[in-house]
Parts: sequence; structure tokens; C-alpha cells
Amino acid sequence: MDLVLYDPGLGYYSRRGDEAGFREVGRSGDFFTSVSVGETFGFLLAQRIVHEWEGRYKRPSPFVIVEQGGHDGRLARDIVAALRESGSPLAGNFEYRLVEPRPALREFLERSFSLDPVEEIRIAPSLEEARAEVGLFVCNELLDAFPVDLITFESGRWRELRVAWDGPTGRPAWSPDELRPELAAFAADLGTNYPEGYRTEVCLAVDSWMAEAATLFKQGLWWIIDYGHERDDYYPPERRDGTLRCYHAHRSGNDPFAFPGEQDLTADVDFTRVEEAALRLGLARRRFTDQHHFLIEAAKPWLLSLEGQAPGPATAKRLRQFQTLTHPSMMGQQFKILELERFNA
Repeated sequence: MDLVLYDPGLGYYSRRGDEAGFREVGRSGDFFTSVSVGETFGFLLAQRIVHEWEGRYKRPSPFVIVEQGGHDGRLARDIVAALRESGSPLAGNFEYRLVEPRPALREFLERSFSLDPVEEIRIAPSLEEARAEVGLFVCNELLDAFPVDLITFESGRWRELRVAWDGPTGRPAWSPDELRPELAAFAADLGTNYPEGYRTEVCLAVDSWMAEAATLFKQGLWWIIDYGHERDDYYPPERRDGTLRCYHAHRSGNDPFAFPGEQDLTADVDFTRVEEAALRLGLARRRFTDQHHFLIEAAKPWLLSLEGQAPGPATAKRLRQFQTLTHPSMMGQQFKILELERFNA
């Protein structure tokens, strides 16, 4: 999965899907994101950032916003524009650090921002180089693209599914094998109350990623936005095929060996694993909620400011995007937000 997504020459996220150097997202791409709905997602996040800063972090030193997995920088631009629009003193007292470790895509971002400068934004090659005393970290649909390992329950025990070459068909295929120790420990915690052939995923990469992300700030907030579940909802016996799936031209599939490097592979996030890794590193859980509740809370001051006014075209457009982002049958319940925090470190 790591190869077909991130190989420098052939991986899905590394190949240049358009002249800009990034896979298209939205109607012309393989999938939609909250960012591709329009600028309202960044606008609402900015409203919440202002609220947090004014309530808890207000101080002379710059407040640093760190984003990882920011794709082409659109969310960064939307948040910065909304902070400028807010009228808050924060508008003149923040920095935005966009983390992009892949050299080719980092070069594109640097060229893009040199042509259309946003003085508050700088590109960082790693989380290490984005560290600050105080700030807020945000990632939107980052963890769902982390490589996962597959395990299956067969003949009363757990086994790992590895990739092998099937000679008769001339293509890759799954091959059951013994569990590695790190997978065996996780499978033992799951127990054995599962049907024959049950298959699911384990994302070990979360632990090493959190080891870096948790050290970003001495004091701050972490917003992890993605689709996924807490563990009890992720691994019930009835979810017998797991959550690993493929997307190509807005079509969902279940064959990860089809179109290698040309289709997205993704799996839901085990938010309990994310939280456990964070707690070990000194962060605390603030709340776990869905996008519907998170964005409605963020939007309250803006919505109140519209009372008694006939919305103009720009406001009407923003309201339509707001409905898409928060509607329970659309993105409102599909996406979850895990808020973590560290204070007085």
C-alpha cells in the first residue's frame, strides 16, 4: 500500500495528475473532500481558531498554525483569508506552516506561493521543522491514507494477509501468513469472537506519526479530521470485510490490486489508536465529535451575524456549502474530529 500510494515515480499521491502536480480532487478527480466543497470549510475552521486563541492563547508571541497533508495548499489559503477577514487581533499575530515532506510536491508548493504570495504561509519539509511554543495543528484526511496491514480470522485464529504473486493469473494476490509480533498483540486484544473469513485492518503507522506530531507545541491544540470510528465501532464482528477500499473517478471498488498507482487506497481511521498514542505522549483528549456538531458550533457567531439580513450572492453560496459540510446524510456524520490538547507544559 505504501508503494502504490507513495512511490516517488509511480505512487498515486506522487504522480503528477495535472499541470499543478497534484491529483485532482472534486468533480474532476477521484473523490470529494471538505476542502473541495469550497472555501467555507477553511472559513469555519478559522472562526474556531479565533475563538480558541482569544479565549486561551492570546499573547504577544505569534500563534503558529501547522497543517500536514495540505495537498495543494487550498485549505491553508482559505484559513489565512478567513483570519484576515475576521477582524480579530489574531490576524496580525499568526504564522501558518504547511508541512510537505515529498520533495517534488514541496517544490510545487514553493513555486505556487512564490507566484501568488501569502506572507503568513511557509512550507516546512517536516513536522520537526514546524515546531513552535504555542499553536494549533490541523490535518484533514491525512490518516486515512496511511498504509495499513490486513489481518484475517481463519480456523479459530488470526493471520496476516501479505501480498504474493499469483502465477496462474499473473497478478498480485493475498497470501495468509503468521502474524508479526506487533500485529499479534493487537489481534489478541480483539479476541476470537469473529466469523470465519473476517478481515480488517491495523494502522501501525499512527504510532510513529503521533510520536512526531505530539511534540509540535509545548502548549496547543491538535485537530485530527477524518472518516473513521472509535475501536468498538471499528471492529464489530458484523463488519466482516473491514474498511479498506479503492476510489477511481468517483467509483468505489474493493480490489486494491487493480490500477496500481492509478487509484486511491484508503481505510477508515481507528481513532482509539490515535488517542492511545497521543495519551502516551502527554496529550489529553478534549473531545471526539462529528463534523456536523463541530462546524455548527464554529459557525454560531457567523450565523448570528446574519440574522435579519437578506443574504447576498456570496453569503448564499457560503450557506449552501455550509449545508453540504454539515448535513448528516452528506459530510456531517461521515467525518469525525478528534481534539487533543496540551496546556501548561
